Amino acid sequence: MDKAQRLSVLDDLIKLETVNGNEEIVANYLKKLFEQNGIATELNKYDDNRYNLIASIKKGNGNFLGFTGHEDVVPTVDNDKWNYGPFNPKHIDGKIFGRGTSDMKGGLAGLAIALIELNEDDNFKGNIKFIATVGEEIGELGSAKLAKEGYVDDVDALVVGEPSNSSSRLAMEKLIGAGLIETNGQKPESRIAAFCAHKGSVTYKVISHGRAAHSSMPEVGINALDNLVAYYNKQAAYFQELIKTDDDVLGTTKPSVTIMNGGKQENTIPDYAEMTVKIRTIPEYNNDKIITELKDIIDKMNQADPRMNLEFKLSSSNWPVKTDIDSKFMKLVRDSYKDVLGVNILTVGAPGGTDASQFIQANQNLDVVVAGPGNESAHQINEFVFEDDYLKYIDIYKTIATKYFG
Repeated sequence: MDKAQRLSVLDDLIKLETVNGNEEIVANYLKKLFEQNGIATELNKYDDNRYNLIASIKKGNGNFLGFTGHEDVVPTVDNDKWNYGPFNPKHIDGKIFGRGTSDMKGGLAGLAIALIELNEDDNFKGNIKFIATVGEEIGELGSAKLAKEGYVDDVDALVVGEPSNSSSRLAMEKLIGAGLIETNGQKPESRIAAFCAHKGSVTYKVISHGRAAHSSMPEVGINALDNLVAYYNKQAAYFQELIKTDDDVLGTTKPSVTIMNGGKQENTIPDYAEMTVKIRTIPEYNNDKIITELKDIIDKMNQADPRMNLEFKLSSSNWPVKTDIDSKFMKLVRDSYKDVLGVNILTVGAPGGTDASQFIQANQNLDVVVAGPGNESAHQINEFVFEDDYLKYIDIYKTIATKYFG
């Protein structure tokens, strides 16, 4: 494709209003685009109006290199504050504005175009599987379904096109200084990066069931808030031990109590209280171990006190993802960036999760890199991607694939 065609694909995707729950229009657009270019596709239904898409080219022997990105975007919020409207792509001063430009229709379009151009290259002899998913932004729904159905069983390495850059070198340094990007002491040479790892997450509720009573007679009730606070203190002590384990790229586990609710009336002993907790996890202290230990704390508290009635309810468990920073695959990735951009990049730990959390559960031997043209404007008003970044990443994706099968 020429430059104008490459840009028009991204513009077309930005115009599609795919706030979570309406992703079929992206799947249909990509299906038509691929089929026009001689690439077979498969639609995989998640729900009405929600389809994952799988496309592949096989020009050699063996397993696949995966390209993956999600079709959904987050809600736009405050549409009147967008300079040009959230779904009206505008090219201004080297930037492309619109919801999803950074997270992650820039990466999705770049991966799709790379697949098409690799298919057209008679010298390319590799196998690429392109996977576009639904519902990444609220639970990695599409990738969880595809992982269970075996779609990554024959994939050996995965390129996730999520945003991995910053808008400037100064912004990159601030992200590192704030601990949002873990570098293990490395200094950035540019604002460009690729992520060899990202934390997983465990999200859960602890529910305290009590017995209501008039506040003048608290002894005849069971205060659900008191019991929840007792658990909170036990949990806090557990967290102090949990955060002592460190990963060389991702740092420590990060637990946070994010919501606490209880009580309805000032003169009534509350019979119900709950808290929501999110823990950002690392490979050294895996999700299943944390879940087991939390349940054990609750079981012991319930057994020790007949007035204690605590319940653990798991909301989600997304595994951490880590590829050895010195692995052959990550060296290949760094070399590919250097070939295209002429600079050395950081390979570091990402601040947020991706669909790779689901895919790695199904195929624990996957090498994974998160590499995409977006930046910290993701999810913000007037979200943007640099036009040059978007175009360069198409070449980066192609170079990674060519070296991988070279």
